[in-house]
Amino acid sequence: MDKDGQLTFSDDPILNGMNEVYQLIERGDFEPAVAKIDELMDIDADYPGLIEAYRVAKFWFNRDRDIKTMEEGKDTAEYLMKQWDVFSEYAESKELLSSSAYKAAMRYIFFMAADHYQFAFRERQDTSNNFHFLLNLGDCFLRLEEYQKAIETLEFARGSFKSNARLLAILGEAYFHTGDVSKSLLCFREAFFIDPSEIDLSILKAKPILELTAIVKKERADFKDVNEWIPVYGFLHDIFYVKRNLGSHQVETIQKDIYNLEVTYQKMNKVQVEGSNILPRLINKYLWLLDYYTLQSYNFDNVTQIRDRLVNIDRSLFQEYFSRKK
Repeated sequence: MDKDGQLTFSDDPILNGMNEVYQLIERGDFEPAVAKIDELMDIDADYPGLIEAYRVAKFWFNRDRDIKTMEEGKDTAEYLMKQWDVFSEYAESKELLSSSAYKAAMRYIFFMAADHYQFAFRERQDTSNNFHFLLNLGDCFLRLEEYQKAIETLEFARGSFKSNARLLAILGEAYFHTGDVSKSLLCFREAFFIDPSEIDLSILKAKPILELTAIVKKERADFKDVNEWIPVYGFLHDIFYVKRNLGSHQVETIQKDIYNLEVTYQKMNKVQVEGSNILPRLINKYLWLLDYYTLQSYNFDNVTQIRDRLVNIDRSLFQEYFSRKK
Protein backbone atom coordinates (compact mmCIF):
# COMPACT_ATOMS: atom_id res chain seq x y z
CA MET A 1 0.00 0.00 0.00
CA ASP A 2 1.13 3.59 -0.56
CA LYS A 3 0.72 6.34 2.02
CA ASP A 4 -2.88 7.01 0.93
CA GLY A 5 -3.88 3.41 1.38
CA GLN A 6 -4.23 2.79 -2.38
CA LEU A 7 -3.29 -0.57 -3.92
CA THR A 8 -0.12 -0.32 -5.99
CA PHE A 9 0.84 -2.60 -8.87
CA SER A 10 3.42 -4.39 -6.76
CA ASP A 11 0.70 -5.23 -4.23
CA ASP A 12 -1.55 -6.83 -6.83
CA PRO A 13 -1.09 -10.59 -6.32
CA ILE A 14 -2.73 -11.48 -9.64
CA LEU A 15 -0.58 -9.06 -11.64
CA ASN A 16 2.54 -10.48 -10.04
CA GLY A 17 1.20 -13.97 -10.71
CA MET A 18 0.52 -13.16 -14.37
CA ASN A 19 4.07 -11.92 -14.81
CA GLU A 20 5.28 -15.20 -13.34
CA VAL A 21 3.04 -17.12 -15.78
CA TYR A 22 4.52 -15.26 -18.77
CA GLN A 23 8.03 -16.02 -17.57
CA LEU A 24 7.18 -19.70 -17.16
CA ILE A 25 5.71 -19.87 -20.68
CA GLU A 26 8.75 -18.13 -22.17
CA ARG A 27 10.99 -20.72 -20.48
CA GLY A 28 8.84 -23.59 -21.74
CA ASP A 29 7.70 -24.54 -18.24
CA PHE A 30 4.13 -25.17 -19.31
CA GLU A 31 3.01 -27.53 -16.52
CA PRO A 32 3.84 -25.08 -13.70
CA ALA A 33 2.35 -22.30 -15.83
CA VAL A 34 -0.98 -24.15 -16.00
CA ALA A 35 -0.84 -24.83 -12.25
CA LYS A 36 -0.18 -21.14 -11.50
CA ILE A 37 -3.04 -20.08 -13.75
CA ASP A 38 -5.38 -22.45 -11.88
CA GLU A 39 -4.39 -20.68 -8.63
CA LEU A 40 -5.07 -17.26 -10.14
CA MET A 41 -8.46 -18.35 -11.49
CA ASP A 42 -9.54 -19.21 -7.95
CA ILE A 43 -8.90 -15.55 -7.08
CA ASP A 44 -10.39 -13.85 -10.16
CA ALA A 45 -11.29 -15.96 -13.21
CA ASP A 46 -12.10 -12.82 -15.22
CA TYR A 47 -8.74 -11.13 -14.73
CA PRO A 48 -7.54 -9.66 -18.08
CA GLY A 49 -5.25 -12.03 -19.97
CA LEU A 50 -5.85 -15.00 -17.72
CA ILE A 51 -8.02 -17.03 -20.10
CA GLU A 52 -5.65 -16.30 -22.97
CA ALA A 53 -2.66 -17.43 -20.90
CA TYR A 54 -4.47 -20.63 -19.93
CA ARG A 55 -5.22 -21.51 -23.56
CA VAL A 56 -1.64 -20.84 -24.65
CA ALA A 57 -0.05 -22.77 -21.79
CA LYS A 58 -2.48 -25.68 -22.12
CA PHE A 59 -1.91 -25.99 -25.87
CA TRP A 60 1.85 -26.35 -25.47
CA PHE A 61 1.63 -28.43 -22.28
CA ASN A 62 -0.31 -31.02 -24.31
CA ARG A 63 2.67 -31.25 -26.67
CA ASP A 64 5.45 -30.84 -24.15
CA ARG A 65 6.08 -34.56 -23.67
CA ASP A 66 6.46 -35.10 -27.42
CA ILE A 67 8.89 -32.18 -27.64
CA LYS A 68 11.06 -33.42 -24.79
CA THR A 69 11.22 -37.03 -25.95
CA MET A 70 12.15 -36.33 -29.57
CA GLU A 71 15.69 -36.57 -30.90
CA GLU A 72 17.62 -33.34 -30.70
CA GLY A 73 18.00 -31.53 -33.99
CA LYS A 74 16.05 -31.94 -37.21
CA ASP A 75 13.02 -33.88 -35.92
CA THR A 76 12.34 -31.54 -33.02
CA ALA A 77 12.84 -28.41 -35.15
CA GLU A 78 10.42 -29.64 -37.81
CA TYR A 79 7.88 -30.71 -35.18
CA LEU A 80 8.01 -27.29 -33.51
CA MET A 81 7.47 -25.48 -36.82
CA LYS A 82 4.53 -27.68 -37.79
CA GLN A 83 2.92 -27.31 -34.38
CA TRP A 84 3.43 -23.56 -34.52
CA ASP A 85 1.36 -23.46 -37.71
CA VAL A 86 -1.40 -25.39 -35.90
CA PHE A 87 -1.10 -23.09 -32.91
CA SER A 88 -1.28 -19.96 -35.06
CA GLU A 89 -4.61 -21.05 -36.52
CA TYR A 90 -5.90 -21.92 -33.05
CA ALA A 91 -4.64 -18.60 -31.64
CA GLU A 92 -6.34 -16.65 -34.40
CA SER A 93 -9.65 -18.44 -33.82
CA LYS A 94 -9.45 -17.69 -30.07
CA GLU A 95 -8.20 -14.11 -30.54
CA LEU A 96 -4.88 -14.77 -28.80
CA LEU A 97 -2.54 -13.16 -31.33
CA SER A 98 -2.12 -9.88 -29.44
CA SER A 99 -1.83 -11.47 -25.99
CA SER A 100 1.33 -11.43 -23.88
CA ALA A 101 1.07 -15.19 -23.49
CA TYR A 102 1.14 -15.70 -27.28
CA LYS A 103 4.28 -13.57 -27.57
CA ALA A 104 5.94 -15.43 -24.70
CA ALA A 105 5.20 -18.78 -26.36
CA MET A 106 6.51 -17.49 -29.69
CA ARG A 107 9.86 -16.58 -28.17
CA TYR A 108 10.24 -20.00 -26.57
CA ILE A 109 9.16 -22.01 -29.62
CA PHE A 110 11.29 -20.13 -32.11
CA PHE A 111 14.36 -20.00 -29.90
CA MET A 112 14.00 -23.77 -29.46
CA ALA A 113 13.46 -24.36 -33.18
CA ALA A 114 16.47 -22.20 -34.08
CA ASP A 115 18.65 -24.09 -31.62
CA HIS A 116 17.57 -27.46 -33.03
CA TYR A 117 18.06 -26.36 -36.65
CA GLN A 118 21.57 -25.18 -35.83
CA PHE A 119 22.30 -28.45 -34.00
CA ALA A 120 21.15 -30.39 -37.08
CA PHE A 121 23.65 -28.52 -39.26
CA ARG A 122 26.50 -28.90 -36.78
CA GLU A 123 25.92 -32.63 -36.42
CA ARG A 124 25.35 -33.12 -40.15
CA GLN A 125 21.99 -34.75 -39.63
CA ASP A 126 19.84 -35.55 -42.66
CA THR A 127 19.77 -32.04 -44.05
CA SER A 128 19.77 -33.04 -47.70
CA ASN A 129 17.21 -30.31 -48.30
CA ASN A 130 19.46 -27.63 -46.86
CA PHE A 131 17.49 -24.84 -48.48
CA HIS A 132 14.31 -25.79 -46.62
CA PHE A 133 16.20 -25.95 -43.32
CA LEU A 134 17.93 -22.62 -43.86
CA LEU A 135 14.69 -20.96 -44.88
CA ASN A 136 12.96 -22.11 -41.71
CA LEU A 137 15.95 -21.05 -39.62
CA GLY A 138 15.84 -17.60 -41.21
CA ASP A 139 12.12 -17.47 -40.45
CA CYS A 140 12.86 -18.26 -36.79
CA PHE A 141 15.48 -15.52 -36.52
CA LEU A 142 13.12 -13.01 -38.13
CA ARG A 143 10.31 -13.72 -35.65
CA LEU A 144 12.81 -13.40 -32.81
CA GLU A 145 13.88 -10.03 -34.24
CA GLU A 146 17.41 -11.38 -34.73
CA TYR A 147 17.60 -9.57 -38.05
CA GLN A 148 21.33 -9.81 -38.74
CA LYS A 149 21.28 -13.56 -38.09
CA ALA A 150 18.28 -13.86 -40.43
CA ILE A 151 20.19 -12.00 -43.16
CA GLU A 152 23.32 -14.14 -42.77
CA THR A 153 21.30 -17.36 -42.88
CA LEU A 154 19.14 -16.39 -45.84
CA GLU A 155 21.94 -14.89 -47.92
CA PHE A 156 23.77 -18.20 -47.50
CA ALA A 157 20.65 -20.07 -48.65
CA ARG A 158 20.19 -17.62 -51.50
CA GLY A 159 23.54 -18.59 -52.92
CA SER A 160 22.10 -21.89 -54.08
CA PHE A 161 18.46 -20.93 -54.66
CA LYS A 162 17.83 -17.29 -55.55
CA SER A 163 14.33 -17.42 -57.01
CA ASN A 164 12.20 -18.06 -53.96
CA ALA A 165 9.48 -15.61 -53.00
CA ARG A 166 9.29 -16.59 -49.33
CA LEU A 167 13.06 -16.27 -48.87
CA LEU A 168 13.19 -12.86 -50.54
CA ALA A 169 10.23 -11.55 -48.54
CA ILE A 170 11.79 -12.59 -45.21
CA LEU A 171 15.12 -11.16 -46.35
CA GLY A 172 13.43 -7.90 -47.34
CA GLU A 173 11.84 -7.67 -43.89
CA ALA A 174 15.18 -8.32 -42.16
CA TYR A 175 17.03 -5.75 -44.28
CA PHE A 176 14.36 -3.13 -43.56
CA HIS A 177 14.79 -3.52 -39.80
CA THR A 178 18.58 -3.20 -40.08
CA GLY A 179 18.14 0.10 -41.93
CA ASP A 180 19.13 -1.11 -45.40
CA VAL A 181 15.99 0.15 -47.14
CA SER A 182 17.34 -0.16 -50.68
CA LYS A 183 18.10 -3.87 -50.34
CA SER A 184 14.79 -4.35 -48.54
CA LEU A 185 12.72 -2.78 -51.33
CA LEU A 186 14.61 -4.71 -54.00
CA CYS A 187 13.94 -8.00 -52.20
CA PHE A 188 10.27 -7.20 -51.68
CA ARG A 189 9.77 -6.19 -55.31
CA GLU A 190 11.32 -9.39 -56.62
CA ALA A 191 9.54 -11.58 -54.06
CA PHE A 192 6.12 -10.31 -55.12
CA PHE A 193 7.09 -10.75 -58.77
CA ILE A 194 8.13 -14.38 -58.36
CA ASP A 195 5.02 -15.62 -56.51
CA PRO A 196 2.85 -13.42 -54.24
CA SER A 197 0.96 -16.47 -52.96
CA GLU A 198 4.12 -17.81 -51.27
CA ILE A 199 4.48 -14.73 -49.06
CA ASP A 200 3.14 -14.69 -45.51
CA LEU A 201 1.97 -11.12 -44.94
CA SER A 202 1.34 -11.77 -41.25
CA ILE A 203 5.08 -11.75 -40.47
CA LEU A 204 5.89 -8.65 -42.54
CA LYS A 205 5.87 -5.45 -40.47
CA ALA A 206 8.04 -3.23 -42.68
CA LYS A 207 6.42 0.14 -43.28
CA PRO A 208 6.30 -0.12 -47.12
CA ILE A 209 4.43 -3.44 -46.93
CA LEU A 210 2.00 -2.17 -44.30
CA GLU A 211 1.30 0.90 -46.44
CA LEU A 212 0.71 -1.17 -49.57
CA THR A 213 -1.50 -3.64 -47.71
CA ALA A 214 -3.70 -0.76 -46.52
CA ILE A 215 -3.88 0.72 -50.03
CA VAL A 216 -4.84 -2.61 -51.63
CA LYS A 217 -7.50 -3.32 -49.00
CA LYS A 218 -9.02 0.08 -49.74
CA GLU A 219 -8.71 0.05 -53.53
CA ARG A 220 -9.43 -3.65 -54.09
CA ALA A 221 -11.85 -4.39 -51.29
CA ASP A 222 -13.65 -6.95 -53.46
CA PHE A 223 -10.46 -8.94 -54.11
CA LYS A 224 -9.76 -11.64 -51.54
CA ASP A 225 -6.01 -12.05 -52.03
CA VAL A 226 -4.23 -8.83 -51.04
CA ASN A 227 -0.81 -10.28 -51.93
CA GLU A 228 -1.52 -10.34 -55.65
CA TRP A 229 -2.15 -6.60 -55.99
CA ILE A 230 0.71 -5.42 -53.76
CA PRO A 231 3.33 -5.35 -56.58
CA VAL A 232 0.95 -3.44 -58.86
CA TYR A 233 0.29 -0.71 -56.31
CA GLY A 234 3.95 -0.80 -55.31
CA PHE A 235 4.66 0.36 -58.87
CA LEU A 236 1.82 2.88 -59.07
CA HIS A 237 2.71 4.54 -55.76
CA ASP A 238 6.45 4.36 -56.47
CA ILE A 239 7.08 2.39 -53.28
CA PHE A 240 8.99 -0.40 -55.02
CA TYR A 241 11.33 2.13 -56.63
CA VAL A 242 14.58 0.16 -56.24
CA LYS A 243 15.10 -1.97 -59.35
CA ARG A 244 17.87 -4.00 -60.92
CA ASN A 245 18.76 -4.44 -64.57
CA LEU A 246 17.33 -7.47 -66.32
CA GLY A 247 19.28 -9.86 -68.49
CA SER A 248 18.11 -10.77 -71.99
CA HIS A 249 17.06 -14.24 -70.82
CA GLN A 250 14.89 -12.74 -68.08
CA VAL A 251 13.25 -10.38 -70.55
CA GLU A 252 12.47 -13.28 -72.86
CA THR A 253 10.96 -15.23 -69.95
CA ILE A 254 8.73 -12.29 -69.01
CA GLN A 255 7.59 -11.95 -72.63
CA LYS A 256 6.72 -15.64 -72.77
CA ASP A 257 4.84 -15.40 -69.46
CA ILE A 258 2.85 -12.44 -70.79
CA TYR A 259 1.98 -14.35 -73.95
CA ASN A 260 0.74 -17.37 -71.99
CA LEU A 261 -1.21 -15.24 -69.53
CA GLU A 262 -2.78 -13.25 -72.39
CA VAL A 263 -3.94 -16.44 -74.10
CA THR A 264 -5.66 -17.58 -70.93
CA TYR A 265 -6.97 -14.12 -69.99
CA GLN A 266 -8.63 -13.53 -73.34
CA LYS A 267 -10.53 -16.83 -73.06
CA MET A 268 -12.00 -15.92 -69.67
CA ASN A 269 -15.20 -14.05 -68.95
CA LYS A 270 -15.49 -11.30 -66.35
CA VAL A 271 -16.62 -13.63 -63.57
CA GLN A 272 -13.75 -16.04 -64.24
CA VAL A 273 -11.22 -13.19 -64.25
CA GLU A 274 -12.53 -11.79 -60.97
CA GLY A 275 -12.34 -15.23 -59.38
CA SER A 276 -8.68 -15.72 -60.30
CA ASN A 277 -5.34 -13.98 -59.81
CA ILE A 278 -4.63 -13.67 -63.54
CA LEU A 279 -5.36 -9.93 -63.81
CA PRO A 280 -2.83 -8.62 -61.24
CA ARG A 281 -0.22 -11.13 -62.40
CA LEU A 282 -0.60 -10.12 -66.04
CA ILE A 283 -0.43 -6.44 -65.11
CA ASN A 284 2.67 -6.96 -63.00
CA LYS A 285 4.48 -8.75 -65.84
CA TYR A 286 3.68 -5.85 -68.16
CA LEU A 287 4.95 -3.36 -65.57
CA TRP A 288 8.32 -5.14 -65.35
CA LEU A 289 8.58 -5.06 -69.13
CA LEU A 290 7.58 -1.39 -69.14
CA ASP A 291 10.39 -0.62 -66.71
CA TYR A 292 12.83 -2.46 -68.93
CA TYR A 293 11.91 -0.52 -72.07
CA THR A 294 11.69 2.78 -70.18
CA LEU A 295 14.70 2.68 -67.87
CA GLN A 296 17.13 0.11 -69.24
CA SER A 297 16.70 -0.38 -72.98
CA TYR A 298 14.54 2.52 -74.14
CA ASN A 299 12.14 1.72 -76.96
CA PHE A 300 9.39 4.25 -77.64
CA ASP A 301 7.20 1.88 -79.67
CA ASN A 302 7.31 -0.86 -77.02
CA VAL A 303 6.61 1.61 -74.23
CA THR A 304 3.61 2.98 -76.13
CA GLN A 305 2.22 -0.49 -76.87
CA ILE A 306 2.55 -1.63 -73.24
CA ARG A 307 0.91 1.54 -71.94
CA ASP A 308 -1.96 1.16 -74.38
CA ARG A 309 -2.45 -2.47 -73.40
CA LEU A 310 -2.47 -1.65 -69.68
CA VAL A 311 -5.07 1.07 -70.22
CA ASN A 312 -7.13 -1.41 -72.22
CA ILE A 313 -6.89 -4.01 -69.43
CA ASP A 314 -7.77 -1.60 -66.60
CA ARG A 315 -8.69 1.91 -67.75
CA SER A 316 -9.61 3.20 -64.30
CA LEU A 317 -6.23 2.18 -62.93
CA PHE A 318 -3.91 3.34 -65.71
CA GLN A 319 -5.45 6.09 -67.86
CA GLU A 320 -5.01 8.84 -65.27
CA TYR A 321 -1.68 7.42 -64.12
CA PHE A 322 -0.12 7.54 -67.58
CA SER A 323 -1.63 10.95 -68.35
CA ARG A 324 0.29 12.29 -65.32
CA LYS A 325 3.49 10.69 -66.60
CA LYS A 326 3.50 12.45 -69.98
